[in-house]
Amino acid sequence: MYVKKLGIFMNLKDEMHKLVQLQKIDLQIYRLIQERDVEKPAQIEKMEAGFQEKKKVLETLDKELKDLQVKRKNKELDLAAKEEAVKKSQAQLYQLKTNKEYQAKLTEIASIKADVSLFEEDVLKVFDSIEKADAKFKAEKERLICEEKKFKEEEAQVNLRMQAIGDEISNLDGKRNILAKGIDQTILTKYEKLLKTRFGVAMAAVDNDSCGACHMHVTAQKINEIKMYKELVFCESCVRLLYVSEDIPE
Repeated sequence: MYVKKLGIFMNLKDEMHKLVQLQKIDLQIYRLIQERDVEKPAQIEKMEAGFQEKKKVLETLDKELKDLQVKRKNKELDLAAKEEAVKKSQAQLYQLKTNKEYQAKLTEIASIKADVSLFEEDVLKVFDSIEKADAKFKAEKERLICEEKKFKEEEAQVNLRMQAIGDEISNLDGKRNILAKGIDQTILTKYEKLLKTRFGVAMAAVDNDSCGACHMHVTAQKINEIKMYKELVFCESCVRLLYVSEDIPE
């Protein structure tokens, strides 16, 4: 059907066929842009978050190791203080004048020595804990080095994909521009307005009496209007430009 527009006859069916071809390109572009600008950055963000969580494990182990080292130093100071107390008490033995005082001091020394033994055991336990914590920390550090390498490699692959997407979009843009030049400007303008507001899908095929985009019922009358190709017909629900796939195969 030829439609007269400003004194020029235009084959609307041919224009619709061009739009369907343009829609195929635009949908590819839209999906590629979504992948490049939304999906891939989200993927990198997720990988980064996962790696940061693994770093926190190492940081926790590092803190535990440092806390144990501080604990060891405090235990060693306590032990040294007790050993000094033994030496001081032993030196005082020779200054005592009565047997009672002497025996009391000996009892005191024995008690301090018992404390020394307990502190020595505590120091040994802390040393053992430090040794285990240090081994765990070193193993986790080695694992994190491998995880970081893996993360960097995966991040590089994603960035390469994003660059490749950019090249694909440029290539499709070139094809699109050539195709768009051959479409009636008024029709193209309406199509492109829909394209911006309909998530990259400005057109929808009518299949089984339903809009291929929103799946709402399309009446027989509206389908007949589409097939007459006198004017553009839009879905009453999603406002996309309708066409009949059997008339305009993709």
